[in-house]
Parts: sequence; structure tokens; C-alpha cells
Amino acid sequence: MGAGPLYPDAITRACTRLDFARVCVMLNINSKLPKHIVIMMPNEHGGESACKVDVEYEWLPPKCTNCTSLGHANKECPLTKLVKPAVSIYVRRNQIPAPAPRTGDLIPTPNSVFDHPMAKDDLVSYERPYQKTDKAPRKFPHVEHTDLECSGPKQEGPSSRRPRPCLRIQMAVFVDCSGPGNRIWIAWNDDFIDVDILNFGSQFVHCRVLMHDMHEPILLTVVYGANEVIARRELWQGLTEMAVSIDLPWLVGGDFNAVLDMSEVSGASEIFGTDGRSLWKRLDRMFVNDAWLGRWPNLFYTCFTPRTSDHSPLVLKGDSRDVQHPVIGTSMYSVTRKLKALKLVFRQLRRKKGDLAMNVKLAAGFLEIAQKLLQADRHNSLLLQLENYCRLVYLKATQLEHVMLRQRAKLQWLKGGDQCSKCLCDLFPRSVGWDRTERAIDLHFLRPWARHILTEEEAYALIHPVTVDDVKTAMFDIEEDKAPGPNGFSSGFYKAAWPIVGEEISKAIMDFFTTGRLLKQVNATILTLIPKVRTQHSVADLRPISCCNVIYKVISKILVCRFREILDLLISPSQNAFVPGRLISDNVLLAQELFSGYNQCRLPPRCALKVDIRKAYDTVEWDFLFATLRLFGFPVVFIRWIEECVTSAHYSVVVNGGVHGFFVGARGLRQGDPMSPYLFVLVMEVL
Repeated sequence: MGAGPLYPDAITRACTRLDFARVCVMLNINSKLPKHIVIMMPNEHGGESACKVDVEYEWLPPKCTNCTSLGHANKECPLTKLVKPAVSIYVRRNQIPAPAPRTGDLIPTPNSVFDHPMAKDDLVSYERPYQKTDKAPRKFPHVEHTDLECSGPKQEGPSSRRPRPCLRIQMAVFVDCSGPGNRIWIAWNDDFIDVDILNFGSQFVHCRVLMHDMHEPILLTVVYGANEVIARRELWQGLTEMAVSIDLPWLVGGDFNAVLDMSEVSGASEIFGTDGRSLWKRLDRMFVNDAWLGRWPNLFYTCFTPRTSDHSPLVLKGDSRDVQHPVIGTSMYSVTRKLKALKLVFRQLRRKKGDLAMNVKLAAGFLEIAQKLLQADRHNSLLLQLENYCRLVYLKATQLEHVMLRQRAKLQWLKGGDQCSKCLCDLFPRSVGWDRTERAIDLHFLRPWARHILTEEEAYALIHPVTVDDVKTAMFDIEEDKAPGPNGFSSGFYKAAWPIVGEEISKAIMDFFTTGRLLKQVNATILTLIPKVRTQHSVADLRPISCCNVIYKVISKILVCRFREILDLLISPSQNAFVPGRLISDNVLLAQELFSGYNQCRLPPRCALKVDIRKAYDTVEWDFLFATLRLFGFPVVFIRWIEECVTSAHYSVVVNGGVHGFFVGARGLRQGDPMSPYLFVLVMEVL
């Protein structure tokens, strides 16, 4: 095996995974890779026994048996003579028609990429895809799906006739062939953009552009004005006629071969010599209409340096918030899509922050230096300002580190709280999601255990419309340091950004109370396993805690706020847990009073039972829960809300720091759901 094993991975070194070991080894690429190895293991007699261990390779690069090299297969070996496909068409660059000569103005035209003589074998390759596409034929035959290859430097030798690509771009290309020299080329990536050519002439190409993530098209007109003033009148007449019937955002850009006034001309003189660079004019620009300004008021374009060309590239720029496109769908779907897109921004922001611990050390070092300098010169005002600034930087760095440590402490159980193996992913679907059969429960049988039946007024109080204030109150009632759900957003984010996101979040939550439907992204749950005892031997020694998304918690809290108002009427006085106005400590004091005389001999025989329901939350049958709600007279709409919240939950289990699985439960209540304790109390009231 060459040099043999080098080092194991971190999990193997810590012995937290016992089903296999991952080891980095060094091998000779010319030797045959072993399928198993023999190692010596100590036996029960004090000696050693040979043991065969199977070897699996997670990733192997392709290996060529012709040249015994890695990185390519036999059919791609350079030693093997390949047959060139017949679908490639190579066009000599010096055969491409040059642009029309420019006359009638003083604009320099040297340094064009087509002006200098080209070598015989300097080629540009246009490779059409060999396979047929399913797309319908386009209106204009000049639009082709093309692989553009830019040739590299010329090299001597037999292979010099083949272009060496330095850039390869898969795109669709439209070439305006109506005028001499193919004056206008438009290229786009049709994986992200759809372009329909609406009209074109000798000086412009007019098209409709639709980005795949933008549901409103825009109009784009690319201009290459003629050199003569009389010829350009046709261009302006065509643009004027199009402007009358356009009500969409419209951008016109390109080389207009004209200036607005003499301020855009520099170096002008009657005699300026033969160097065309002595005269400069601003010819490249962009124009937009009122519809464009109303849609993107902060967008602007930048003129880059021309380098060796006589034209400047124009790049459209602006605030990324200005080019955001509305998400088509329900309010809840729109919120989930935007939160998912926001994760990328937060990841980039986190990378910019750098190592928070290192930032604290650097800030502390700068503060110490500033304070030492200040001690030597107490009357120096600049040192006073420097020391004050360094103190503020240090306080800000420590504050960020404190927030990070607090969040990490809340997430410890998500990453390392469970020391069980991967078999829990298979075990939880079997224990939570077994076959569920619908069966009707006789309410007449349960009627004697109903302490109170809700009146019409009490029932209406449960289903009256939800307002924005209800959503905000429930959101700000969630503590900021609570562990976030699968989407990673805590309540602290929503509170800090409430002036921005509050309207959309409120609309999405109120949409649930209107439609009664929850997206699985919103009701997704992470199950993290909290050990009950110091040493865990089975799944029973672990307590599954559900980490729900904040949006779902807000919905659950709104239901809980209405639930609690009538809970005292439904629950018997002996039950003190989770009932407003009652204390669970009252039952503790009552039990002490009852047990105080148990050891007296003159009293008749008696006994006390302590009932502990094993996995109480996990064994609640949903059919029985909904039958209990109907028993107490809950409105049908309210029961549907509860049913949607309970039955649409999707679970993922945290195992060895990673999230595994995405399955639906069939019974039980989630520990971590604000609504679960109150539903459990109702079930226990009937039992």
C-alpha cells in the first residue's frame, strides 16, 4: 500500500463512530488497489489473530490504463488518436467581414480586433450542439445556440491547426446580418434569460427580454448608429415610432455616433495630426423611459475604460434591492422564498465579519497600545480620541463575540447533544410514523368526562379574525435566545427587522388563518435528542426536543392565547399544570399534607400511586385529540387549525452534528411547540 496510512479523520480519532473508520492513506497509482487488508487484533487468549477488513474508496479519480495516468479515461487519453466530430465548424477570423468604414466624422477607428493581419491558423470556433433540441424554431434564423471558443496564442507544431480554447461560453447569439459587417451582435445565456427579437434594422435591434426570476418583461434596443448624419435620421425616426406604442420599461443603449453638445468633445482642433487619439467624443450611452425610472429609480450605468478599442463598455449597476423581483404565489410561499434567498446574504456578511475571537484580540491589543500612549501624554487630544475610538471598537467586538457564544450555547444540543449512531434516523420514522388507520371515536362514551361545553360566545372568541397587532404581540413574546428552527432565523432577527419584514410576515401568518393551510417549509421541525441520564444505553434515555420555525411558533402562540382564555372552564380543579391562575406547587403542598399521617398505625390501610406515563407526549393519538376537541364544543374552524398544525409537521433528526431525514409523523405532540402542553392537558382531562 505504498507509504501506508497517514492519519484518520476527526470522528474516527474521537471514536464516536464505530461502524467504520475513515483513514487517509498513500498509495502507488501503478499498483492494484486492494479490496481488503489484513490486520492483527488481540484475542481473548492474550495473543493476536488475523482479521480481514474490507476497504471502500469514497472517491477515485478516473484512471487511464494506456498511460497509467489519473484524471482521464481511456477514450480521453492523448496517446489515443481521436476522431474529430463532424459537427464543428471553424471560421477563420480574417474571413469575418470587417465593420463598415467610418466616414463623415472625426472618430478614430484604429486598434480594431479585425484590422491587424491574422495568421493563417488563427481561428474562431463556433461549435453547434450535436443533439437536437426540443425548442420550437425561432422567428429569426440568425438566432443560434452556440458554444463560443476564443482561440489562444498560436503555437508551432502539428497541433497548431487546432484552436486552443481559453474561454468557452454556452449561449444563444443573434447576429444582425441586414447591414454590412454584421454591426450588432447580441449574446445571452438562455438558461437564465429569454430574448425575443421583435424588430431589427441596419442600425438597431429591438427585442423583448424576460429573466427567468423576473415576471415582468423589459424592452431592450441595441443601437449602432451610422456614420453619416443623414443615415442616422432613419434610426431616430424608427425609435420615435416605437416609443409611441411602448408602455413597458425600455432601455436604449449602444453607439449612437453622435454627441449631445460640444462639452462631450475633447481635443478638437482644426489641425490635430494623424493620431486619431487626439480627438475624443462620447458616443456610447444609455437612455430609459419613464416606466423604467418608475420601476428602478436607482439603477445607473458605468462606462468602463476603452483600453485598445474606440468604444467604452457600458455596465448597468444599482442597489441589489432595486432589481428584486416579486415572488408569484401565496404570502407564506413568498416569505419562505425570500428568507431562503436571504441566507446567502447572511453567509457573505458572516464571512466579512471574519474570526470574531481574533477581532476581539486585535481590538484589545490596539486598546492597550492606545492606553499606554495616553498614559505617557495625558494632555494629547489626539491620543484621547484614539483611546476612545479603540474602546468603542473593542466593546463592539466583544458584543458580537458574546452574541455568537450565546447562540452557539443554544445550539450545542443541535450539534453535539446526541451521541447516538445513524440508526436513530431509521428508528424515529418507525416509532413516530407507523401505520395510522382512521377510526371514529364515540363522543357519547366520552360525554360524561366533559366538565364544560363551550357556548357560542366562547366559541366565537376562538375564531375571530387575527389582526396585525396579534401577530406582532405573539412575535415579540418569543425570547430572542431561543434555538431557531430549520431555516436558521431566530425571533431576534424578526424583531430587529420588523419595520421591514413585519408587513409580509403578518400577511403570511394571517393567510394561514384564512386558508387553513401550512407549507411544509414552515412546519418543518428539527428533533434534537437531549440525554435524560449521564450514560445513555437506548433511545428511551434520550428526550426528543422539537426546534420549530419562528413563523410556526407565532401561529401556535396566537392559538395558545385564545386557548388559555377558556382553559380554566374545561379543566377540573385537581389539574394545576399549564392552567392560568393555578400553581402546580399547590398539588405538591396538598400531597405533603396527605402523606404526613400515612405512618400512623391507628389509621386504616391505604396506599398512594404515582402514575408516570411513558413517552406521554409521543403517544397521544391524533384521532383521540380531535375527538376531545369536538367533545368540549370547539368550533370546526378552530379544530381544523389545530389539525393542520399537528398533522402537517415534518421531522428531521440531528445525528452526530448533521441533520438527517425528512419524514411525516403519525401521532404525538412536539415538545417545543407552544401549543403542545395545553393540548396534552385537555387529553389528560378526559383520561
